[in-house]
Amino acid sequence: MTYTGHLQLEASERYGKSVLSDAYYNGVFKISRPTYTDENLPLVQLIHVGGGYVDGDTYLTEIHVKNMAKLAVTTQASTKVYKTPHKQVMQRALYKLEAHTELHMKQDPLIAYKDARFTQETEVQMDQSASFFFTDSVTPGWSKEGTLFPFTCITSKLKVYQNGRLVIFDHLRLKPDEDLMQLLQLEGNTHVGSLFFIHSEVTVEWIQKLRDYLAYFCDDQYGVSLLQIPGVCLRILAKRTSLIEKIFAAVEEFIHSTIYNRSAISWRK
Repeated sequence: MTYTGHLQLEASERYGKSVLSDAYYNGVFKISRPTYTDENLPLVQLIHVGGGYVDGDTYLTEIHVKNMAKLAVTTQASTKVYKTPHKQVMQRALYKLEAHTELHMKQDPLIAYKDARFTQETEVQMDQSASFFFTDSVTPGWSKEGTLFPFTCITSKLKVYQNGRLVIFDHLRLKPDEDLMQLLQLEGNTHVGSLFFIHSEVTVEWIQKLRDYLAYFCDDQYGVSLLQIPGVCLRILAKRTSLIEKIFAAVEEFIHSTIYNRSAISWRK
């Protein structure tokens, strides 16, 4: 199958250092040269040179983190989805994490404009000893009519397999025809943020400390949940992207100080 954008990355551990050992990209996907954080963690930016997603686009991202390696990946800018009158945009991401690895995925917001249809499917195959950090957020795009939710439908699915067993299946579906402002939907909010963190040291006590740490965000709507495996899920409802990013940054700071005993990643944006 020919994709509008296709990207493959591989990270390996060599002589005690994580490196980007292989990279392939085709179509509108490119990557930056890897830089290294203060913690010697390779950081790569994903670049879309086409300006936005349009009718019928298909994208595939594959990332493989090999034994003992670490990798941080982010996007260069927000993902913009424009009108899709005939065929929705499809984006798939496949992440494979071998033993004792780390993958940090920080995505900029998805902005869906008038009549946009977008489906994202993310699959993670990870060893039980690996750790995975992932953020995702959705923002409604501008429309000249002033409509709050001009897009047609946004679907995002996340499946996480640990040692071959499905342990997480998250399905977010936003369809304005179903009145997103009502109770048990967005409840007056316009933006949605999701954060997943999987690590063997996440416990009930750790999550309670995280809740206490986030208590000063009292005016924002968010929920913190323990997963069925050692991990946490955070869902945020807000009226501005900046509020979601602020909470994401606070959680990331807490994770790195309590789990990794180091400062949070400097994403250099």
